[in-house]
Amino acid sequence: MLKAVFLNILANKMETDSSSLEMNSLQLHKRARRARIENIRTLLVVGSGKGGVGKSTVSVNLAVALARQGASVGLLDGDAYGPSIPMMLGVRKKKAGQGSEVTLPLAHRGKLAPEQMLKPLLRYGIKIMSVGFFIGEEQAVAPMPDVLGAFIRQLLYSVDWGELDYLIVDLPPGNGEPQATLCRELQLDGALLVTTPQDIARIDTSKALAMFRDVDVPVLGVVQNMDGFLCPHCGERVEIFPRSREARAQLDDLLLLGSIPLDPAAAESGDRGQPVVVSKPESPVTTAFICIAKQVTTIIETNRTTAARQAPAENQEEAPVNQEEAETVKGDIFNNERED
Repeated sequence: MLKAVFLNILANKMETDSSSLEMNSLQLHKRARRARIENIRTLLVVGSGKGGVGKSTVSVNLAVALARQGASVGLLDGDAYGPSIPMMLGVRKKKAGQGSEVTLPLAHRGKLAPEQMLKPLLRYGIKIMSVGFFIGEEQAVAPMPDVLGAFIRQLLYSVDWGELDYLIVDLPPGNGEPQATLCRELQLDGALLVTTPQDIARIDTSKALAMFRDVDVPVLGVVQNMDGFLCPHCGERVEIFPRSREARAQLDDLLLLGSIPLDPAAAESGDRGQPVVVSKPESPVTTAFICIAKQVTTIIETNRTTAARQAPAENQEEAPVNQEEAETVKGDIFNNERED
């Protein structure tokens, strides 16, 4: 069961990597060699320091928009506490999972054999994986924070993604786990921040920005979600949330990737398991997501071109490692024995 898996990960992690548990500061790992996931060209994370700002909505629609532009895309639901991706993509599991159906091959040494890999589901042209595929949508999972980071990281490696242009990780709220583990141990090509117009959201988004910059994760820009309400009857735009009146230098200087209006049709579409870019292709919300996807593609390609011009010697010194090398360096190899 998932509980047993989490406990087994914790036990093995404490036994083989007890020293790393004492290193709480992400800055201690800024210069650590970070791993790349095999066959994944671009690894992106979508996050914010605040819950309820629409990170999952942005992640889903961004992924579908990228796929519709011809890219091969995967989407991982990084929120084990409250996975939203299954419902938004119409893959609901109402019955509580039991026994082997909630057992995941995570506490495993090294690379998994092909037959042991988890197969992602294909929806709207993107490959998806979520803890919500293994548990009921009202079933609770409560791993310890340190276990959560190891769990999501290993889940990334346990899925047979194939070759992808983009793999997007939809992060949970806050700046704890799995954010800390992913930033510390994986080569992230970029982070997208999601906020809403009011100060209560922008304050926490500024904290998330500071966290990513502290560990040298490039922040591609910010998406302002729920930016005005579109009346379904007359189309008039109404400001629902109060505009922030306080300047936040770092956040204000960040590239605005797009503003997403609050449209009841978009919310209803998500509840039905259809991304708005699919159900309402001509809507202002869809137009905004398509523009965001194009900007992300341009920024990634520009960053990649710039990086390629750097001195070869410098690149060799900081070359990312694969999973097995990373596990050896970190001492973070999971034991092959576990209780199902």
